[in-house]
Amino acid sequence: MKNYVENVTNNAKVAIGLAVADKMFELLNINDNYKEYKMGREALDNCWKWLEGGNIEVDVLCNYIDSEDYEDIAEFANSAESTKEIYAWYAALYAVSSTTRQVYRKEENNYPPQIVESVDDDTLITFVEGAVKSEFLKIGILEKVKKYLLEKYPAGSDLEDLTITKEEIMKMVDDNY
Repeated sequence: MKNYVENVTNNAKVAIGLAVADKMFELLNINDNYKEYKMGREALDNCWKWLEGGNIEVDVLCNYIDSEDYEDIAEFANSAESTKEIYAWYAALYAVSSTTRQVYRKEENNYPPQIVESVDDDTLITFVEGAVKSEFLKIGILEKVKKYLLEKYPAGSDLEDLTITKEEIMKMVDDNY
C-alpha cells in the first residue's frame, strides 16, 4: 500500500479514501439515527463534489468533522456502538478529513485546523488496511481501484488537478452503481 500511495496524485489519494468510505458507509442503516446518517452522506457527497471540481468551501467540510455544537462525524464515530457503525463512521471521518486537508493544501494554507493537520499518507494506509481487515471491504475491489488510479493519475505527472469523478471510481466499487 505504501508504494501505491507514493505513486499517485494527491487527488487520487482522496478518491481512494472516498471510495472506501462510501462503500463502508453502506453499513449504516438509514433509519437508525437519520439525522446523523443524513449529515454523513451530505459530507461524503460534498467531498466528491469538491474532487469533481465543485466549489465547496473548506470551512463547510471542516464543520462536518469538527463543529462547535458537537454534531459532527467525529462525535458520531466516538458514540457509535456496533462494530459496523464504528467502521462506517471512522471511514467517513477519515475521508472527509483527508479531503479537507487536500483543500487546505490546494489553497496553499499551511495552517489547517488541528483535526486535519496530522492527516497524511500514513493515515490513508492505516485507514485502508483497517477497512480491509474489517472484512466489510473486499481486497479485490480495492486492488481494481488502486490499479486504475495508478494508471490514470500517477504522481509527478501534470494530472494533479485533473478531475476524478465519483462515477468513474464507484462503478468499480459497487456493481449497482
